[in-house]
Amino acid sequence: MDVVIVGAGFAGLSAAVRLTREGARVLVLEARSRLGGRATAFADRETGELVDNGQHVLLGCYTETFAFLREIGADRHVSLQPNLGVTMIDRAGRRSRLACPALPPPLHLLAGVMDWDALGWKDRWSILRMAAPLRIARRALEPGAHALAASPGETVERWLMHNGQTPRLREMLWEPLALAALNQPIGQAAAPVFARVLAEMFGADPGAAAIALPTKPLHQMYAEPARRYIEARGGSVRMGAAAKIRAEGDAVVSVDAAGERWDIDTVISAVPWFALPDLIEGRVPALEPTLDRARRMESSPMVTVNLWFDRQVMDEPFVGLPGRAMQWVFDKRTVFGGDASHLSLVASGASPLVQLGNDALIARAHDELLDALPAVRPAKLVRATVIREPRATFSLAPGQPARPATATPVRGLFLAGDWIDTGLPATIESAVRSGHLAAHAVMTK
Repeated sequence: MDVVIVGAGFAGLSAAVRLTREGARVLVLEARSRLGGRATAFADRETGELVDNGQHVLLGCYTETFAFLREIGADRHVSLQPNLGVTMIDRAGRRSRLACPALPPPLHLLAGVMDWDALGWKDRWSILRMAAPLRIARRALEPGAHALAASPGETVERWLMHNGQTPRLREMLWEPLALAALNQPIGQAAAPVFARVLAEMFGADPGAAAIALPTKPLHQMYAEPARRYIEARGGSVRMGAAAKIRAEGDAVVSVDAAGERWDIDTVISAVPWFALPDLIEGRVPALEPTLDRARRMESSPMVTVNLWFDRQVMDEPFVGLPGRAMQWVFDKRTVFGGDASHLSLVASGASPLVQLGNDALIARAHDELLDALPAVRPAKLVRATVIREPRATFSLAPGQPARPATATPVRGLFLAGDWIDTGLPATIESAVRSGHLAAHAVMTK
C-alpha cells in the first residue's frame, strides 16, 4: 500500500477515492464495525428500518461533495432541488413557503423573501440590507482578498442585528439556516464562518442554495459505493480496525491495527478532533501544539428523535419548525420511498436538550409536531427512538483554538476532517474538501 488512511467517514473516503483515482493503492482503517464515521446508518432493532445517526443535508454549492459522489457513481443517491424552496411552520402554526425564483444571486433571495407571506413588510424590506454584506462576503472568497464580512469576535446574532435584520426574519430565515449549517445557536457561533456559508450559497449560481437530500441511508448513499470503488482498484477498506500511528523523530514510520503492522511513510488521519490525541502512539513533540489545540476544541451536540406513526402524516420531504426546540422534521417515507415510515426531528445546537431523558425528548418532539402538523393528531405513535451526538460538531464560538492545516510538522502525516481549516463549518462539504486537500498534499509532497 502507498497510503494508509485512518477513518472512513466523508473525509477519509473522499481522500481515498481521490488518491485511488490518481493510481495510489490505499488502505483505509475504520475502528467501528460500520463505515461512515459521524455520517452513517444502522438498523432499528424493532422495525428493522435503516436509520441515519442524524439527518444530513447537502446544498447545491457543495461542489467537492458532488464531484466525489459522481466519481463513485453515487450522485443518483441524492435528490437536488432546482432552486431553494423551504416550507416553514411558525410557532403560531401558520404554514408558508419561501421560494427563490431562478434569478441571478442575490436577487433570487431578495425576490423570494419579498414574496414570502410569512413576513410583514418591514421584515421583507430588511432583507435589502443584507445585499452589501453578501457582496463583501463574496469578495472575501477571491484569492488574496482582505475583505471582512464580519469581525472574528462577533456572533451571528449581533452581525444580523447590526445589518438590520428584524426579529421575525431572524427567527424564520437566518436562525434556522445558521443552526443547520453551524450546529450552534446564533448567540454563540462566530459570524465569519456563517458569512462564508452565505457567500457560497448566494454566489454566482442560483442553484447553489438549493437543498439536496440523500435518497438512501447514509452508508448506502456514499460509504459503500466508495468502498467498492477503492477495492475494485486494488485498495482495501477494513472495519473493526482501531489504529495507532507511530512516528520516530519527525517522521511517520508505521501504523498498527487489529494485530497487524504496516511500515509506511504516508498516513492521513481522518478522525475527528477529539479522537486525534489517542491516535498517536507515544509522545511526538513536533505534533504537541496540534494535539493541544485538538484537546481544547469544544463540541456542540445534536439530538435526533425518530417517530414512527401508523399512517403517513406529511406530504413533503421536510419542513422547517422555526422557534422550536426541534427545528426540522424529515419524512423518511417521502425521501427513501415506501420501505421507510418514520419521521426524523432534528435539534441542532442541542446543549439544552442533550441531557434530558429519552421520554422527555420524545414527548417534546411529539408535542411540537402536534402543534405544527394537524395530520399528526389522529395518528397513533407506534415507536420512538432518540439519537444523541454529544460531539456532533466542533464549536464555532469566538475564542476557540485555531483549526489546523492539512500538513503537519511530522513528515508523512496529513490531517483530514470537517474540523481542518477549510473555512467552512462542520459540514459534509468541509469534510470532503479536507479529504481532497489531504490527497493533493500527499500527491505533491
